[in-house]
Amino acid sequence: MVVNKKLGKGLSSLLGNKKIIQNKTSDSKDLLLIPIEKIYRDETQPRKVFDKDKLNELAQSIKKNGLIQPIILNKIDNSTYKIVAGERRWRAAQVANLRILPSLLLPSDLDKDEISLIENIQREDLKISEEAKAYQRLIVKNNYTHENLSEIVGKSRSHITNLLRILTLHEYFFDLLNKGKISMGHARALIGKTPNDFDEISLKQIENGKFSVRDLEKNKRKKLSTEPNLLQEESNLSNTIGFKTKITYGSTGKGNIKIFYENLEQYNFLINKLKN
Repeated sequence: MVVNKKLGKGLSSLLGNKKIIQNKTSDSKDLLLIPIEKIYRDETQPRKVFDKDKLNELAQSIKKNGLIQPIILNKIDNSTYKIVAGERRWRAAQVANLRILPSLLLPSDLDKDEISLIENIQREDLKISEEAKAYQRLIVKNNYTHENLSEIVGKSRSHITNLLRILTLHEYFFDLLNKGKISMGHARALIGKTPNDFDEISLKQIENGKFSVRDLEKNKRKKLSTEPNLLQEESNLSNTIGFKTKITYGSTGKGNIKIFYENLEQYNFLINKLKN
């Protein structure tokens, strides 16, 4: 597969000494000055969340110094454009009440999704989920290998492979990873696991960063095992009290019994039944 070498050099390879053309709507590669109301965001762009404080900081910089770095656009029709790279600058420009944006049209030999991903990686850290989903989208769209993609975005093949594996992480752990509560090392050790594989104390330790990667790899659960006879005991207990139950125990012999109810009425009924 032929890989566009220009992409691996970053967005700077797209920008040279450009002549400014006021409101020109041709396919020129020169710098254009486009009214902000004619520019729209791309719903498929990798970044979904924008830090409000950082946007305000950027807006203050734009007010003081202007928009130094052009945004990159795709022309939709004669009067509208869609952002390929530069949505943060576009949003901050709106906060700064900038009406005209210096812009470049995306060269026809470049993939808008690749440029958008590269721009986001270079400007500010993406959430892990956003970066991983963007890689997956490019692989599916362009039939890239991990090696192809690593050359395009300037990341190692192992980085891309590890990030794509993270997409299989259970949503509970994925959320902890996105929030920075667990590391990539924790995430790799948790692939294939669900919260049900851990007791509540262990889950709290994982969430609070008190469970090391070594602990996870060693103890991919101090596994609260559920043996066949326990399944029968759960069934007997559920039939006796009329509520779903779960029995677990650890290697020390300690354990717990959970009783599941759906509303306050069932709770009161259950309490009265246990008292009697």
